[in-house]
Amino acid sequence: MNGDSFHQYGAGSIGKAEHSGSGDIVAAANYTAGPESAEAALKNLLLELQKLRQHLDAQDQFRVDAAAGEITANPRGERLKELLRTISGIAVLVGDVGAPVINAVKAVLGTV
Repeated sequence: MNGDSFHQYGAGSIGKAEHSGSGDIVAAANYTAGPESAEAALKNLLLELQKLRQHLDAQDQFRVDAAAGEITANPRGERLKELLRTISGIAVLVGDVGAPVINAVKAVLGTV
């Protein structure tokens, strides 16, 4: 291992994989997001949005709050995706501080 450090996050994480020989290393998991993971992803998104608010101007705060409020009402399909695009678009514009929100949006989309 020679001092290597590994951090594993999320379902299906395999850490470091090495082999000597030919062919690819393939890792796969049969993971389907259930209601609990969808709820956790949504909860995390709302938490990250609260942290992001301090970096937004009043107009973007209003847009994020409106989208978050509608998301908690459990919209489905294209409307949910539209709200998530609004949130992620605002998060992208604030730079690095928006990265946790973008990751949280991706997690919610992974449960849809």
